[in-house]
Amino acid sequence: MKRWSFNSIEDLLLQAFLVGAVATSIILSAIGIDVKWYIPAIFAVLYIIYRQISDLSDRTAAGVESTFYGSNSEFYSSSQRRMQSAKTHIWVTYVRLVPPPGFESAEADSYFKYGIEWARKNPDREFRRIVGAESSGPLSEWLVQHYEDVRSIKNYSVHVTPFSGPVDGINFSIIDNSVAFLALSGEGNRLTGHSFHTPDAVAAFREYFLQWWDRSEKLEDYVSRIRKVSA
Repeated sequence: MKRWSFNSIEDLLLQAFLVGAVATSIILSAIGIDVKWYIPAIFAVLYIIYRQISDLSDRTAAGVESTFYGSNSEFYSSSQRRMQSAKTHIWVTYVRLVPPPGFESAEADSYFKYGIEWARKNPDREFRRIVGAESSGPLSEWLVQHYEDVRSIKNYSVHVTPFSGPVDGINFSIIDNSVAFLALSGEGNRLTGHSFHTPDAVAAFREYFLQWWDRSEKLEDYVSRIRKVSA
């Protein structure tokens, strides 16, 4: 039986992440799908790969260091506690079919409000949020209002990328390059998630976030475009 070390499991995970992302991009490009729509499909592939390797690591003495959260309340509570200790930056995504907080729980509501307050109280730090949305509908309306609510907070930045479902995307957040949270919506009002603590795993999420960020639309440009269409 082959013995898996911590480093070999971690290296395999990262290689699989990269191979899965590249392979999915090539396939989607070949069938003519715009690059802006790659994100949900790629994350679906990455999550399948993660689960396969996670199952393998569960059967060994060492594996990727992660924590599982079985409910949205547990996930958002843990995420906010970790956000409270952020020293440099918080990067998050929101790719869901309904406006934030998205879940009928006090913990989810507190989490989203805290992100705004954290940025307002820490002007020397950075908060980034990527939101997946169409050009109309409830989420679009929320983004227009959100722009008015946060436009005066210079270190709170939002980008928008096209998204229309039919199910929620896979969301994640990165805090200080020390931890990454991965969130998965389920049936009804269910959400589960994981947190990753190993530096290389966090770095993989960071690089992917930056690619997404560079290819998305600034919130002020999105709002200007929406207002012109509705005028």
